[in-house]
Amino acid sequence: EVYLHEMPGGQFTNLKEQARSLGLETRWHEVAQAYHDVNLMFGDIVKVTPSSKVVGDMALMMVSQDLTVADVENPAKDIAFPDSVVSML
Repeated sequence: EVYLHEMPGGQFTNLKEQARSLGLETRWHEVAQAYHDVNLMFGDIVKVTPSSKVVGDMALMMVSQDLTVADVENPAKDIAFPDSVVSML
């Protein structure tokens, strides 16, 4: 699983806890897949603080709102991005 999502170790445990606190604990595999997808969507960035948090925040938002990459990239879709994503971009 780690080879797929390329999530740093510290981010893995933090994101898993954040997913649990948001009620997404049973959807962890979706969160990990979303992390991978977001990383690619953002250009396969180096994931160190703060960029790993940005990717994680976006992944959690996408799973919690049942969004796909296509949804996020659709200019007709109104999406409120996490503050960390807005700050980075």
